[in-house]
Amino acid sequence: KKTPKNNKGYQQSYPRMTTTNKKKVAIIGGGVSGLASAWHLHTNSPNTEVQIFEAEDRLGGHAHTTTVTPSSTKTPIDVDIGFMVYNDENYPNMCQWFNKLGINSEPSNMSLSVSLDNGTTTEWSSENGLSGLFANKLQLFKPSFHRFLRDMIRFNNEAAHDILSLSHDDPRRMVTIGQYLRQEGYSDDFATHYLLPMTAALWSSSLGDVLNYPAVQLIGFMGNHKMLQIFDRPEWKTVAGRSRQYTEKMLSILGNAARLSCPVTAILKIQDTASSPKYELFTASNSGVGGDGGEQSSLGIFDDVVFACHASTAHNLLQKESYVNDELLSLLGKIQYDDNVIYVHSDTKLMPKRKVAWASWNCMGKSELLSSSKIVGTTSGEAMEGGESGFGNKAGDTVETTLEGENGRMKAVYVTYYLNKLQNLSTDTPIFVSLNPHQKPDPKLTYKKKIMAHPQFTPQTLLAREEIAKSFQGKDGLWFCGAWQGYGFHEDGCRAGFEVATAISNVPLPWCDHDTMVLAPPDLVGPLSREKSKGIVRQLKHLLSYKLPVAICKRMVISFLHSAVKKGLLNLKMIDGSMVQIGDGTPCGCDAAPVTLKIFDDWFFVKVAMEYDLGLARSYMSGFFNVERLEDPSSYDSVVRPPALRNETNIVLGDPVGLTRLFLLFVGNRDSADSSLPMRSSRSHTYSNAFTNAAGLVLSRAGSFLNFIRYRVMMNNTEKGGSLKNIHAHYDLSNDLFLTFLDKKTLMYSSAIYDSVKVPSPSTGGTLRFRDTLEEAEMRKIDTLLDRAQLQPGQTMLDIGFGWGGLSLHAAKKYGCKVTGITLSVEQKALAEARVKEEGLGHLITFEVIDYRIFARRKENRQKFDRVLSCEMIEAVGHNHLGEFFWAVEQVLHPDGVLVMEAITTPEARYESYLRATDFINTIIFPGSCCPSLHALVDASYKWSTLTLEHIDNIGLHYAETLREWRRRFNANENTVRNLGFDDVFMRVWNYYMTYCEAGFQSQTENCLILVFSRPGCKALLPLCETRSVTQPQAVTEEEALAWLEK
Repeated sequence: KKTPKNNKGYQQSYPRMTTTNKKKVAIIGGGVSGLASAWHLHTNSPNTEVQIFEAEDRLGGHAHTTTVTPSSTKTPIDVDIGFMVYNDENYPNMCQWFNKLGINSEPSNMSLSVSLDNGTTTEWSSENGLSGLFANKLQLFKPSFHRFLRDMIRFNNEAAHDILSLSHDDPRRMVTIGQYLRQEGYSDDFATHYLLPMTAALWSSSLGDVLNYPAVQLIGFMGNHKMLQIFDRPEWKTVAGRSRQYTEKMLSILGNAARLSCPVTAILKIQDTASSPKYELFTASNSGVGGDGGEQSSLGIFDDVVFACHASTAHNLLQKESYVNDELLSLLGKIQYDDNVIYVHSDTKLMPKRKVAWASWNCMGKSELLSSSKIVGTTSGEAMEGGESGFGNKAGDTVETTLEGENGRMKAVYVTYYLNKLQNLSTDTPIFVSLNPHQKPDPKLTYKKKIMAHPQFTPQTLLAREEIAKSFQGKDGLWFCGAWQGYGFHEDGCRAGFEVATAISNVPLPWCDHDTMVLAPPDLVGPLSREKSKGIVRQLKHLLSYKLPVAICKRMVISFLHSAVKKGLLNLKMIDGSMVQIGDGTPCGCDAAPVTLKIFDDWFFVKVAMEYDLGLARSYMSGFFNVERLEDPSSYDSVVRPPALRNETNIVLGDPVGLTRLFLLFVGNRDSADSSLPMRSSRSHTYSNAFTNAAGLVLSRAGSFLNFIRYRVMMNNTEKGGSLKNIHAHYDLSNDLFLTFLDKKTLMYSSAIYDSVKVPSPSTGGTLRFRDTLEEAEMRKIDTLLDRAQLQPGQTMLDIGFGWGGLSLHAAKKYGCKVTGITLSVEQKALAEARVKEEGLGHLITFEVIDYRIFARRKENRQKFDRVLSCEMIEAVGHNHLGEFFWAVEQVLHPDGVLVMEAITTPEARYESYLRATDFINTIIFPGSCCPSLHALVDASYKWSTLTLEHIDNIGLHYAETLREWRRRFNANENTVRNLGFDDVFMRVWNYYMTYCEAGFQSQTENCLILVFSRPGCKALLPLCETRSVTQPQAVTEEEALAWLEK
């Protein structure tokens, strides 16, 4: 009888009772993970009944055997094109499983060769001794080749210590290969001649994928497979008779429990309140392929569903169903796969030029595309500190649109496997397997072409799979397994399948017990710690260069913090698990909860002792510490982190909101009434507070002095290139980077003005609350600037530092005025001009890259502009050049003209000491910048011009909210940022920057002022003298404020 359809159009099965109490398990995917889990549940678990569904007409997935017939022999030969080799030590579960299945093996060969530029640049092989190593004899005389050999030895000795010994929550474990090579100073030659081609070959990855590959994944794999040592390497094997021996054996074992050519197309959840949910699986009726357009027929009802398919397949299946958690879908979407085109052939053109270099794995590449510019980014000091990795990159720069060919996904390097060596083929005809070759093999020598997908790994992949295992594995009977849960190889898939099967059945594997259930991969950390302790010279060096300075500086820094942090509670969680508590616990900062720093490297104390606040910043950039999040979201200040918003905490960043809390704790102690007296603001400016003079950190004075000298000498703001260099370092990072967090309408990189009111607060007496989108708030700010300028239709306006053109565009559109914009950023000008063209305003707006001083000296610009606007540009001028700015405005401003300036300002009380020091912002983020005091601006205006300050607005608290929104958008677009090439260091430096500034504005110890200047007697500003402008509207009542909040 035909089953009726439900409301989704699927043929619904009648409820049916099973004659046994066995748990019914559906496995989607017949690759190694699905076969491993199916074997254990079918063979060793009497209380389960299993069905496995495979879309293809065979089992095995990447265990794929094909038959080729060379024309020279006419004899059919079986070869593998996916899974080929394994060994006893690193594939323990698979070897035990093969023993149970009666699968035999034979010895294999795992040699490696690299051939660049058809062997002309480099060609070497690990086979054939020195003759293979120096297959290209010219390498004997190339310093670059010897640098590669030296660095390879260094990498083998140090890489595992650098990465694998770190704790699992240490952010430095998340570094990518590209980042690791940069920060450890490995040569381009080592990367080009060895590491990058080898990694690309191992994981069938493009160069872009390799550079973004997690270092812990690569180094862990190499350590696991003993590739970081010369001796005691494992003996490799291949399946005798090829991998179809085990897949066909599994088919015979499973029998009717294996459904081939049966793709699962839908999974309906059947919720029974009396028991756990069940799931009904469907496939496309009368079709061997899936689809949503045809009729769906039921495959049965199951208690558990195991997704042993690609994570992307699981994602596509589950996203159709409303019952699936959105976070799970997001995590599955981060498990990336890339297709690879595979050729089985006999064309020797896709092998190294010299036969002495032929190895089992042959990496064929182009040295130009493996050059240092691809590996280490900019090396010319152009970028701001921490921004080198993605400097100047654009979205789409690294996108490959084809699988094969000169411009394909693996255009830098591809791999050819020599199956005669790998699988002991009994033929004189060479048989090769090439993945994504730069040129297709000769059609006459080609036996088969197939496309297969391989998992690709990024730091986000590792975080996503950990979260899936922690929060979603087995939840409501849904399970996930695949090689993506390990290194991407057959043992990883095998182990993942066994782990799910043993968890479902609670029955250990036959070769394990209930304490282990599944054999774990080899321990890599224990041997490392023992190896590291060897050698008196090494121990002495470690004592003098690390332990001794750490011991001295740790004592100094902790003593300093005890004297500086009197209020609130600061916890330092040490590497050994001990806790140092600082402060009396009274509320301080933005909330009453403690701020907990987890220290991952004791060099943190040395950095802080030597460089004070810059040392703290650079420690965070280096991953030496993170701030832990509060377990209870309600413990956060509701303005700093509204409870309903997304938690931004991850391994790389820690808790970004925690950084804001840390800075506010410091500011609260610095400016508390108990510690800020006596003090005075003058040229002999002093404070008694330890935070302001770094009392107790004598060493920091030397480091701070050196930073100050570098700042004054290297980051000057002269018109002869200094200002251009400083602007270039920050604003030319990447237009696409700024697009990830700025508002979409105006692209204003300055404070917005939100709709806000003061709302009563029991702890503080009142706090400013905000609403509106960032887009609405930025538009309100632009209108405010133009209103303060009293801009009139048809007037001329000069926009100094126009950014991406938001202010200029709005002025031209709303008032029809003629706008000239000047900047020193080439990247900003390019995007701004594109926006002008898109709006059709080219007849009203002109942009130019020019220094404001040079522009003012042009005779044609004398008193040309009715209005001059400068939105957060004055910070880039520098204290010593403030007068030059006002002189320049004086030259170009019409006699009855108006200057409106938005400026980030430093309070007068701290300005003198600020000028004699460096900080995180003027050294790292905006090189050479200076946030002037209001007095400094007024002083410069009267000394260098006839301009007078007429009006002030303070929007500093609005800037704190703007920065919070920028940070949230930036972190939400992490994938886009990383695709631009920016690494962990940049992710941390940008979050530190935004939270550092947010705390300054939130505590009202930094201001953002809108200042209006004009010459005496200016008639244009008469509207600002009207009663409506001079008086303020009546304050809202408490009831009105609460009603406003509820809107």
